[in-house]
Amino acid sequence: MATSFATHLLETRTQHRLAQERYSISAVQHLHNLGCLSPRTSLAHSVWIDDADIALIATTGATLILNPVSNLRLGSGLALILKCLKARLNVFFGCDGAASNDAQNLLEAIKLGTILHTVSDGDYENWITPERAIEMATVGGAKGVNLSDRTGTIAAGMEADLVLYNLNHPSMLPRTNPLQLLVLGRPTEVVESVWIRGQQIADRGRVLTVDTDALHQALRQHSLDLERAKFQHRFG
Repeated sequence: MATSFATHLLETRTQHRLAQERYSISAVQHLHNLGCLSPRTSLAHSVWIDDADIALIATTGATLILNPVSNLRLGSGLALILKCLKARLNVFFGCDGAASNDAQNLLEAIKLGTILHTVSDGDYENWITPERAIEMATVGGAKGVNLSDRTGTIAAGMEADLVLYNLNHPSMLPRTNPLQLLVLGRPTEVVESVWIRGQQIADRGRVLTVDTDALHQALRQHSLDLERAKFQHRFG
């Protein structure tokens, strides 16, 4: 079986400088020299890559994972996503971890990742359209994690991974362009049903596989326990 790699790459300016100091070449070139770049490689962040790095990644078929919310949250910078897409790199969206993105909301990441990069290119024809964003999130996401032979598209023979959205929800009205509202609007509580490999895990917005009431109570209790421990530590 071919080896797969998933790594964070040049998220910060400091990482870029350290790579130059340690290897005397770019971190991307170093990974390439190690044989770590291939269509089975996903590179998260990649904020501080340059044009030469983009060209090299394009030749290897590796995937970039755009994490726009966490990059702004930590002040890491803006990835050169429009240049990456122009070079025909596969790019998809991620939330990053909860430690660097307080809300694990993929629709939020898709919206921000779609409109954030308009500031780097004044030609609207180069901007990411809602249709392209959905393609990046579905087809691109499946390809980036080496599952494009099983999921990412709705087609015969593919696994039945489906999400249905409620177009009657107020945040999805008026229904002049539902896809645009889903990507660029502020949809909340719009997930109607979810299936994974044909098994329904959400129905009418309610998760079927987890006792959410018990989970929420456990989280509230955990917060109270933390506050109590902090108080006791401070005041004895």
